Amino acid sequence: MNRSSLPLGVMALYKYWTSSEQTLRCSLSFQRNSGMWNLITKSSLVASVLSDSFIPAVVFLKDKVGTNDKGKDICRYEILDGQQRLTSLFEFLDDRWALHGSIEPIEFDGFTYDIAGKKFSELEPELQDAIKGYRFSIQALENYTYPEVEKLFFNINSGVALSTIQKSKAKLGNENMEFFNGLLTSGFFTQSVNLTEAQAKREDDLLLLLQTMLLLDNRHEGREYKNISAATCLAYAESIRNTYNGDKKDMLQDLVEYLDNTFLQKMKFLRKNNVPIVGVCAKVAQEQGVSPKDFKTFICEFSNNVYPHYEEASGSGNIKAPKVQMRLRVMFLAMCQYFGWKAEAVRKPFAEEIPLYPDSFRLDGVGEAAATDPSTAENSELPSDVPADDVSAEDAPNYGVSENKTAPNDGDMDRENGAGVVIPDGGKTDGGDD
Repeated sequence: MNRSSLPLGVMALYKYWTSSEQTLRCSLSFQRNSGMWNLITKSSLVASVLSDSFIPAVVFLKDKVGTNDKGKDICRYEILDGQQRLTSLFEFLDDRWALHGSIEPIEFDGFTYDIAGKKFSELEPELQDAIKGYRFSIQALENYTYPEVEKLFFNINSGVALSTIQKSKAKLGNENMEFFNGLLTSGFFTQSVNLTEAQAKREDDLLLLLQTMLLLDNRHEGREYKNISAATCLAYAESIRNTYNGDKKDMLQDLVEYLDNTFLQKMKFLRKNNVPIVGVCAKVAQEQGVSPKDFKTFICEFSNNVYPHYEEASGSGNIKAPKVQMRLRVMFLAMCQYFGWKAEAVRKPFAEEIPLYPDSFRLDGVGEAAATDPSTAENSELPSDVPADDVSAEDAPNYGVSENKTAPNDGDMDRENGAGVVIPDGGKTDGGDD
């Protein structure tokens, strides 16, 4: 087997790929299908190209298929390694996808460019030229045997470690994963959710989707959970492999479309700690006939306020069930207050057996609140001014919410409404536990 270098740029490879002669193709039986990379991985490739970062070599098989009228060899190239890299760039050149919203600005030729959320045609001309002219390190193999090729392919592609949440893909099964991949390509998950680039590369968007699904199953079916960790979501993924039916998929599809129509740009509040809570409350809003625009306004209002018990439940241990339920409780009650709903008349954001107003605390906050049952100890962090079960929301309008509604203007504006609504950090922490 002989090896040589191939000096071709991306645009030349693209022409080979799209030519009627199929000068460049990928048809080896042991290859995965193209399009296997998620959006953040594809976006990181483009950023690496523009930043001139290290990108592993591409490997082709080179075969002579004839000669032209000048006696020069005509060759065909088969991609052995690098299919995902090349096809991702070819699709980007065709404007078939936009860069992930978490991609950080890149430095190019002494200038800084914000490329997040852009398609190829939306990039500056100098960046387009840089991508089209980029040259991979290409190794071309000739005079090979297929056993040699198979051995080389599996040696190159072995030993890649997966994160816990990435392992859940296999647990979910192909049919489910195709459906969930469709949800994760929505604008909400790719552009609005405030993930860091590192979180996106770990595929934490899938984790957020599974956490939301688990919380909805708790609300609708009483499914129990001790926490919403990645390990718990891995077990959850395995449990729904053959049980996540069409009705539940339709419900989830409608919810993601609702979120897609609600959040049209990245929002700081939509961090890992908050997204599953927002997802469940969005389901409540849907059921109550709240428009996406009005739900967005409520979330802006919520993020502008300070909710001490929400913040406390967002710190260390935020993935544990009591902390998750506290955040659901506070946002739900704030939403009831905002829209003027009687909380007892609206379906709770969690299972029926979880109290909305635990009777472990006195309404007026006078004296010490004592738990009446050791089994309710998980609710010991609830605010003392939360009403008891038999007290209506109208009689207790504050629900432990601070009246401080002033937040610093950090420059993020609600472009959809054009009303200059500040979307601040809101003091909510991303928490100490993922």
